[in-house]
Amino acid sequence: MSRFRLEVAGPNDDLELRQLLAATPMAGPVTLSFRREPSFFAAAAVDGEFHQTVIARDTSENRIAALGTRSVRQRYVNGMPMAVGYLSGLRVLPRYRGGRILAEGYRFLKSLHDDGRAKFYLTTIAEGNDAASSVLTSARAGLPRYHFAGRFYTFAVPLVAGRLDGDKVNPGVEIRRGTSTDLPAVTRYLNTVGASRQFFPCYDAQDFIDCRATFRDLHAEDLLLATRSGDVVGMLACWDQTGFRQTVVEDYAPSIRLTRPLFNGWAALARQPKLPKTGVALEFLTGALFVVRENDAHVTGLLLQSAGRASANRAEHILIGLHESDPLAGVVRRFKTAEYVTRLYYVCWDDGEEMRLSLDDRPPYLELGCL
Repeated sequence: MSRFRLEVAGPNDDLELRQLLAATPMAGPVTLSFRREPSFFAAAAVDGEFHQTVIARDTSENRIAALGTRSVRQRYVNGMPMAVGYLSGLRVLPRYRGGRILAEGYRFLKSLHDDGRAKFYLTTIAEGNDAASSVLTSARAGLPRYHFAGRFYTFAVPLVAGRLDGDKVNPGVEIRRGTSTDLPAVTRYLNTVGASRQFFPCYDAQDFIDCRATFRDLHAEDLLLATRSGDVVGMLACWDQTGFRQTVVEDYAPSIRLTRPLFNGWAALARQPKLPKTGVALEFLTGALFVVRENDAHVTGLLLQSAGRASANRAEHILIGLHESDPLAGVVRRFKTAEYVTRLYYVCWDDGEEMRLSLDDRPPYLELGCL
């Protein structure tokens, strides 16, 4: 008999889930924990209209030993709306790693998958996390198959208040903040242009209107709209998520700890992210809804410049997430960015292979603030 009880977490587990997130930082030169304060489940609203958090509870100690999240939402697949899942947030307390907990967890996940809500899932694994990659992609012990689908880059773009140029190469393009009256036009634009990306979420007004919506804490004026003759031709949202999700620096490698003051002096001059004290959350905005009609490079540049003018007093950087095949990635790199790399995988059991094989060559899109 297993010592673990697998189940879907509920509101009464909220505190323990947040404690587990704090206790399972991601190790590296900079050790980070990904928090959901003050409420795990309130933050889960950004995952999509359907989400489940699977927990493995150690029955001998009555404590949560591991968690992982399964979410499902409508996304554009080959240009048509379809339910697609996302697997995220896998965390295992150190003392339970290396045992059978992962295999038991995936067996339980397969039983949830049998509800038929989605045949196919997306997930990301940090580049260089070879231990996780080797286990999860092994297809052993009933795990689904993980198919590598390219690299997903998170760019840290400096927010600098400066002159907005580019008007000469784009006469007639106006960049302005959104208003509440723009939401119908915004959703129409997203569902027209977004379909040019594989897995772009299908959005409607309900995703924007209250604290339970996908874009909680995102205000209409946080939307930057590029318009030409009144029509939206590009968009970028500057989303402050610190009210419900935080990335906290837990520790530095000894060499980084010693040189942090010197590095921060250089970073200030180079307009790169500074290294905060341990125990402090990183300060940044999250770029969202970043789609530009016909992948216009000039409009893309104007939106990024405008983000600096509009938000330089709110944070030092905005994070932009793009797949390596996205045409906008090359433009973003010109803005003196730092990069964090993850590997995108298509995850499926036997019933999802047909869908995976049918995918066309549109560049994949993941909403960074909803991962």
